[in-house]
Formats: sequence, structure tokens, C-alpha cells
Amino acid sequence: MSNTANRPPLDPTTVPSDVETQPEPHLAALGPRFLRGLALRNAGRVDEALSIFNQILVVEPRLPEPRLERGRIRLEMGQLEDAETDVREAIRVLESGGQWSEDVPENVVLALAWSLLGEILKEKASTDDVVFGDEETFRGLIAQSRVAFARAAELDPTDNNSQINALELSEEAEEKAEMTGDFLMDLFPNESPIPVAPPKSADPTDDDDDSGGYSEG
Repeated sequence: MSNTANRPPLDPTTVPSDVETQPEPHLAALGPRFLRGLALRNAGRVDEALSIFNQILVVEPRLPEPRLERGRIRLEMGQLEDAETDVREAIRVLESGGQWSEDVPENVVLALAWSLLGEILKEKASTDDVVFGDEETFRGLIAQSRVAFARAAELDPTDNNSQINALELSEEAEEKAEMTGDFLMDLFPNESPIPVAPPKSADPTDDDDDSGGYSEG
């Protein structure tokens, strides 16, 4: 599994301190609940945090930050399709100017979102169904993940993790990995190798039978 801890959650000390100034009155009560959800998540109480983010999004589904945090949790829980849906929707809202907090720079929040999408797509590419399935699907996910990480690095030049991931998933790295014969291991160096059953040893008593079904005499 990929290490999603490389990208920290939004800082609970700064998000969203300006919520009381939002024009919609119903948002005022959501700020403290969001901070509570972040605190619970940081304390490892993931189920409780997820419940809070769900409740917030029922009240106001347009908020991208709670959707990003829910997407992050869903990624860690292996719910990759739901995680991708959440993060893509958050990106759509952020790119249309719908950021909730004004305390975190827009480029940083959007970079976090693109980086998280890159993690999700990379994780999808490493699942058994994809690895042992259609090669075009695998390569498509790798390409999309590379683009997402590159976008994150472009938005936030201090995002070293996304820069590294974009380079590791580059077409040049992919071609080099194929040449080594360890394509998947080179692309996913943190993944545990898939165990391969040892070849079945021949039974010495079956030498005659294994010669193609023919016998002398």
C-alpha cells in the first residue's frame, strides 16, 4: 500500500478561522465541527472523524476541505473509488473558487488536492485487479497519477513529495523500469513483492509417464 502519510492533513489551527465571516449563516456552526473532525483524525479516531465529515457534507456538500479529508480517510480504508470521487469533486470546487478557508493559500490547498488524487490513482494502479488485468488500464492510471503529482508540484513548488512521485512515474522512469525486467517493483518500490509459488518438483517415480504418454514394450 502507498504511504499516504507523506501529505499532511490541513492544519487544524488555521482551518477555517474565518468561517464566521462567511455569508451563509449555517456555515458558522460547521467550522468548530470541522476542527473537531481534524483533531479526531489526528488522534487516530478515524471512524468518529469520518462521521463528522459526513455530517458536515450533508449540511453543506459544496465545502471542499471536508470532502478532501473524507477522501483521505477513504483512501486509507481502501475505498478507492469513493476516495477518487470525493477528491475530484473537491478539485472541481476549488478550481471554481469555492475554497472555504482564507487562511491557507489557494495554491496550497489545491496542491494538496491534486497530490491526494495522485496517491489514489497510484494506489489503484497497484491493486491486483489492475496489475494482473488490462495493461492499458494500468498505464492509464500511472499516466493520470503522474499528471496529478506534476500539477501539485506546479501549484506548490515546496511540495517535494509530489515532485518525487512525478519523477518516479515519468515515462522515462517507466521505460527504464521495463528494461530492468522489474517493472512493477521499480515503479512501486514500497510495495511488498507478490509471492510466487516454487515450481513443482518432478516425481522421480513418474519419469516414464512424463515422457509424453508413451511407454516402451
